[in-house]
Amino acid sequence: MDSYEINKETCCILAMDQNISRVIEGENEYYVNLPSYDIMDNSCQYYGSTVEGRIKGTRQILGSNYKVPIVIEEINNIIFFPTESPSRSNCNWISLNQIKSYCDEEGFTKVTFNNNKYVLLKMSINSFENQVLRANRLESILRKRSCPDK
Repeated sequence: MDSYEINKETCCILAMDQNISRVIEGENEYYVNLPSYDIMDNSCQYYGSTVEGRIKGTRQILGSNYKVPIVIEEINNIIFFPTESPSRSNCNWISLNQIKSYCDEEGFTKVTFNNNKYVLLKMSINSFENQVLRANRLESILRKRSCPDK
């Protein structure tokens, strides 16, 4: 495939090399001839923004600058977070709301998605958990802003 737009079934965008990404979506897997960053940016543009615009907005909301999560699309609450600096070619992106569970597996982090597919990420469980917590914080703040009476 030469293009892909993230949707509510997308579990992750995995960087395979500089110009190929593996996408897990529901029961399907796709190989896309684009870097993970370009898929993220194209998807943000599809929904009316850019990755850089989303990152800037998240930085303003959370007050943090490194590996911040981003909202791809608000209505369906599609929030992704990076496993590396987004500027790195090996950066993977994980959908917060598709995570079923995660655990340490011999120095890797095993992430199981709602569809029971899983990936092994080359990152510590602590680093992964920090990313999950940051994404949850973003989601909570935005929910409170959109429904201030709750």
